[in-house]
Amino acid sequence: MLTLLTGFLIGCAFGAILYLGGASSYRKILGTLMLKDMTVIKLMMTGIGVGSLGIYLLDLGGLANMAIKPAYVWGIVAGGAIFGVGWAVSGYCPGTCIVGASEGKKDAVATLVGALVGAFIFSMAFPVLDAMLMQNANLGKITFEDVLGINGIFIAIPFSMAMLFMSFFVLKDRYE
Repeated sequence: MLTLLTGFLIGCAFGAILYLGGASSYRKILGTLMLKDMTVIKLMMTGIGVGSLGIYLLDLGGLANMAIKPAYVWGIVAGGAIFGVGWAVSGYCPGTCIVGASEGKKDAVATLVGALVGAFIFSMAFPVLDAMLMQNANLGKITFEDVLGINGIFIAIPFSMAMLFMSFFVLKDRYE
């Protein structure tokens, strides 16, 4: 029960940060997709930087369990394409879609329903897709740690620093 409550509270905090950062705003998202308003990209990069360092520090302290999933090349390519097209068409990614829906935005609700229908269809098609496509390009549970032969914290620290540096000092809004 405590785990569910903790997850719920972290999700609420994450949603509040997305809302306050303007990530559910059509103008901000459009500006992001046109590479004019970097607010949402900065928000994402900050989240990735803090999150990757945080999870590795928790793992180092024995407070997290890093469960690596197999790298399915075709799944990654298809998932990235679906994510990108969905974001471009709807103006929402999964997190911002929930924030927008909670604000009562009808387009976000429609996007959320479409995402749930798509997830259901994928779950029904998974056995066929797994045998036909995914297992043919399964690289297994491969990580940069394995490839480089070093502890993940030594990858997470410079990666997180680079993300945060880019977010705070490099990316600039470009208005015309």
